[in-house]
Amino acid sequence: MEAAESILRINNIEVRYHEVILVLKGVSIVVPRGGIVALLGANGAGKSTTLKAISGLLKTEDGEVTDGAIEYEGSYIHHDHAANIARKGIVQVIEGRRVFEHLTVEENLKVGAHLRKTGSVKEGLELVYHYFPRLREKRNETAGLVSGGEQQMTVVGRALMTEPKLVLLDEPSMGLAPKLIHEIFRIINQLNQEQRISILLVEQNAKLALNVAPYAYVMETGRIVMDDTSDTLRENEDIKDFYLGLTDKGGRKSFRDVKHYKRRKRWLA
Repeated sequence: MEAAESILRINNIEVRYHEVILVLKGVSIVVPRGGIVALLGANGAGKSTTLKAISGLLKTEDGEVTDGAIEYEGSYIHHDHAANIARKGIVQVIEGRRVFEHLTVEENLKVGAHLRKTGSVKEGLELVYHYFPRLREKRNETAGLVSGGEQQMTVVGRALMTEPKLVLLDEPSMGLAPKLIHEIFRIINQLNQEQRISILLVEQNAKLALNVAPYAYVMETGRIVMDDTSDTLRENEDIKDFYLGLTDKGGRKSFRDVKHYKRRKRWLA
């Protein structure tokens, strides 16, 4: 994907943990300015590691980018510390709804305000409450006691408080009821369109991700094995088989149908 101006460009990176465990093997991804890109793959494919390589959080797990480069707005950031990367406008929403459980919802949101460069905290809160009206109702409640969906809204809202240019979203649908998932993804799409926030979305729910992101990459065992427009990927037989769970007749596939998938995947041949 080269047409649009990019905000983020990952160039053929390798990532190792503890100096020896090779996790990412030549990964390249482009995120256009103001766009949404999805990164699909099963558990253990290397998706979260990719996000941590961008946000600088690898260092907390004794991981590092050992080859290649990560370029953000024309500057290399793959050796920067996480705090510097955050100040540049990149914020990662880590999987698992990491709220500060003993603080109120509004206090959680205000934690993100220390990175604001313009506008007041009050203006930031009003923007969050505009997109997440449920959080206004819950603002004085203890964050650890609100629902899972409200916690997810809180962590996305906290990210919005930082005035981000690029948001790295890690599995926002995990553990949520379908109705809440669609509400959160609708708001994410709205934020992208109205605030022009660039988004790199990591998601196991391929159908959901392909609906919200115009372009997607597919990752397996630390490599990008396919990338294309979402419309094209939806029609790809391998994607239908192994990510959308559909047979060529449109029915759901069972585990028995796909248990030999590695042998049959054309990209692993």
